[in-house]
Amino acid sequence: MNEITRLKTDLLCKGININPKELYYREIVPRAYAGAGKSRAGVAGSGKSFILEHQEPCNIGVLQPFLEESPYQFKIIDNQGWILKNGEKVIKATLREPFWHKTPHSDLIQLHGKDSLATALSNFCTYKKHGDGCKFCIIDIGNQVVFHHPQQVARSIQYIEENPELRACFNLEDKYNPDLTDKEILKRKIYIKPMDININAGALKNVARIYGNTVSEIGKVSQLPIFMEVGPLEREEIEDLHSKGIDAASFNLELYDPKRRKEVIPGKARRNSLDAYLSSMRNAVDILGENQVSSWILIGLESPDKTIEGIRRIAETGAIPLPKPFRPLYSADYEKKRPPNLKDAVRIYQEWLDTVRECGLNPLKAKAGCARCNACFPLKELLKYGV
Repeated sequence: MNEITRLKTDLLCKGININPKELYYREIVPRAYAGAGKSRAGVAGSGKSFILEHQEPCNIGVLQPFLEESPYQFKIIDNQGWILKNGEKVIKATLREPFWHKTPHSDLIQLHGKDSLATALSNFCTYKKHGDGCKFCIIDIGNQVVFHHPQQVARSIQYIEENPELRACFNLEDKYNPDLTDKEILKRKIYIKPMDININAGALKNVARIYGNTVSEIGKVSQLPIFMEVGPLEREEIEDLHSKGIDAASFNLELYDPKRRKEVIPGKARRNSLDAYLSSMRNAVDILGENQVSSWILIGLESPDKTIEGIRRIAETGAIPLPKPFRPLYSADYEKKRPPNLKDAVRIYQEWLDTVRECGLNPLKAKAGCARCNACFPLKELLKYGV
């Protein structure tokens, strides 16, 4: 079954094409990336999370500069959703859009994967403001700078959890099935059950205080485990955030090669050393517990050897490394960079699997966050099927 792992990896690298003449085209391919804080730095905010045949999500690029070269397509055939490769069916897939995405709640909360609630507290980034932002990032896209108030975020989460119809959705192929009556379609309605909350933002001053205030407000209305993506923090800050409700955290290294870090993530590299990230991971593991700390590292922006070395350093802290393929985005500095190839990604994922096992990590025990979501990296597929 390792063909599923490789297929998901290839989809993350290459994305898919949709025929613009299909009735469902605009449900999959937006006219532009979402602004006002709804777009993310890379994978999560720039694709669609298809649910593949084995019931795991895959965030596939649908609006990127390189997609015309992708061998993959999505098409509804005989009332079933399929991903095709060079015109041949390779795996069934569907897309589900919750009703709240059509309401103002989507300004604060988006669905990630198949059951994670995610919020970008702000699209402001101090690095972007000073001209040394990460070159793959589009978090500041759009003309509006947004800072979401903690009570607004908590209120939207509360409404979504308490109102099942806000969480209602349909499989895309059912919505476009001409053989189904409205009554029959309603019988196929699915209700998303949120399992965790992901909090992130651009690089901010006083980030621990901002996250802490939001977490405190969420804790008043929700019992869902909370995950944060953040830069290096002092041990006391992590302890304080944990006391307020943070269950899991990711300190995203992005790249390991010091030279490439200065070129690709100049602001981050200038402000925080590799050791600062690794120290935060170690402290967070002590405070949050085993398998509750992680770190994204990008495939394709440094040599595979350096990425593998970074994976090992992350794992040695007790944190779960999360290697994901770099995705070129419109308007990013690296818009014209190439995504990684399958061969390099497969090699890196084999090393990841070996390293995770050697270090005694169990990503399946993550309470919240990207390791649990599984949309942007074939984590569960690697553990179940191998490479």
